[in-house]
Amino acid sequence: MANFFDRIANFFSQLPLPHAAFQLTTRYLSGIHYSPKERKLKYHFILPLKSGVVEPSFDKKNIKDPLYLKEKISEGARKMHLTKSAVATLIPELCFKVFVFSFDSLPPSLKEREEIIRWRVKKQTSSLPDDVRFSFDVTKENKREKALVSLARASVIREYEDLFRELRLRVKTIAVPTLSLFNLINWEKEKDVLVSNIEEDHIGLMAIINSEIALYRLKPFVLDPHSQMPASQKIENVVKEVENTVNFIEDREKKKINFLWLRLGFLERESEMFTGLREKLSLPLGQIESALTLELNLKEKQMLSPLIGQILWKNQKD
Repeated sequence: MANFFDRIANFFSQLPLPHAAFQLTTRYLSGIHYSPKERKLKYHFILPLKSGVVEPSFDKKNIKDPLYLKEKISEGARKMHLTKSAVATLIPELCFKVFVFSFDSLPPSLKEREEIIRWRVKKQTSSLPDDVRFSFDVTKENKREKALVSLARASVIREYEDLFRELRLRVKTIAVPTLSLFNLINWEKEKDVLVSNIEEDHIGLMAIINSEIALYRLKPFVLDPHSQMPASQKIENVVKEVENTVNFIEDREKKKINFLWLRLGFLERESEMFTGLREKLSLPLGQIESALTLELNLKEKQMLSPLIGQILWKNQKD
């Protein structure tokens, strides 16, 4: 596992990506298979999962029913005509810790950069397990440098990798779902926006300022994975998080957020959630999948948009 986190898909990475990808959440498994030769999405699927199969956590065992989940992954692989393939995987967001750090400058040496960033990470967390790994990308803006840092435990990632490996699928990259949505935004046109990825169990928020990620937040809806929160309470929680994030960005960055791009990862009742948020938020909002021109219906675009952002965008650029 020495180079374990080299396989984590850095958000600004230029490394080639596989042509097939899976996304795992607590409620569903989805996948897409892109054909670069035909330049089109050839296969896709969305499979509901029974409750309690996956309980995402940064530091605890995630997969409670590996045999059932392995069967579902196998079913998805058959639907996508995959055998002995390299794949990308989006795993539950609650498995990660993600930070955006700003620096006046960073040393050119990779080792020195790693030491400084690791020090900043430790300041943000009370303790880190021995097997935690981190990956980062650095961008420069107005003479300042920003680092987007992702953390995960090797033991947690290994749970997911092992299931795919048993099916002769090699996990080449592992990524954070909300971050993949960045690729669906028109960076030149929409420089100061929020992107929100809402699943049944959490909300991921990403603030984009001057076309760069300025802030990332992740909030679970409940602390107990066996508890359920009513849709109305989820709406209230999302409104609160969005408003707090907007106020924080305007105070720190001196920038006004002018739009909210929303992605809802719900198998049902998504229209209720969208209507409730539109009524309660003062910020204009739109559904991020509405910009996609693929030959999919709106529901499929909605559910598959993190995968499309992770795989299809990059392959079409190459």
